[in-house]
Amino acid sequence: MPASDGQSASGGPTSFDPPAASDAVEPTTTEAGSTSEASTSATGATAPDQPVCGDDVAEGLEECDLGKANADNGACTLECKLATCGDGLVWEGVEQCDMGGGNSDEYGGCRPDTCHWAARCGDGILDADHELCDRGELNGTGITEDEFAPCDLACGFFGRPFFITSQMFTGALGGVSGADLKCRTAAAKAGLPNATSYRAWISDDFQSPATRFEQWDLAVPLILVGGVVVADDLLDLVDNGPHTGIARTETGQAVAQEFVWTNTSAFGEIFNVTDHCDGWLSASPAQEARQGLNSVAVEQGPDWDSWRDERWWTSSITQECDRLAHLYCIDDGFVLEQER
Repeated sequence: MPASDGQSASGGPTSFDPPAASDAVEPTTTEAGSTSEASTSATGATAPDQPVCGDDVAEGLEECDLGKANADNGACTLECKLATCGDGLVWEGVEQCDMGGGNSDEYGGCRPDTCHWAARCGDGILDADHELCDRGELNGTGITEDEFAPCDLACGFFGRPFFITSQMFTGALGGVSGADLKCRTAAAKAGLPNATSYRAWISDDFQSPATRFEQWDLAVPLILVGGVVVADDLLDLVDNGPHTGIARTETGQAVAQEFVWTNTSAFGEIFNVTDHCDGWLSASPAQEARQGLNSVAVEQGPDWDSWRDERWWTSSITQECDRLAHLYCIDDGFVLEQER
């Protein structure tokens, strides 16, 4: 049976009664008689409107509101906060960077007072404590405008280091492989890159730089420690000779008019199949081998012309194997940036 008025189906009173007309909540109206948009509580009290970020009206806790122009790279952020240095957002056209709490005046940092870059790689200003070179936007392009090597993206020189060893040796080098090892030891002690990949510019009776170097055709400049370009690449070295003397050791020390064990022709090939200090194992005065002259005192005049034209750098004089001479060493493990 349906429940009667005031009765539940079980015969008891109903669980609630409809409110009396006098208890109903009437909507508030404006002076024009329209219903207010203010929210109404259960007790009939009204709550004020909350500000809306993005409505083009700055009110309440909003610091700003540019409506649709709000942006995290603009003057007013998407949270209706004024852009400030240190908020971790980059204000386009005003700030260069913003690392928030990580802003710092240190090298590579973002200055906390201006949100402009501190000294860094790529600013075109050499910072000797952190950089070998810095050509700004030219970094990593392979372009150079002077006698120094191009800069890579890490502000190091872009090129294959080429040095004369600071140490001198007799012709008993331990073979060609022993000469390579001496180059690698020198490079490692000097902290040069790819230290385990250096090769000596030297030949015996069956191998030479032209056959031993794995990167013979690599189009990367040969550079002295310090960045001066010796040749555009190995092919330029044998075709045209060095641009300058090979006059820097692995540590950057300048040396001139020093002899170097090579037994290597101007073309990177074997100079003599018999005179090579018995395969670079002998220091006997009865044995001999060809040497190069690393540089001349002045890079102009007749001596300089002969040094370049006659390729004295690699083939200058034949000496007994008990004499002391240096070695030429070239990085043969260079890795192009796009291959790293």
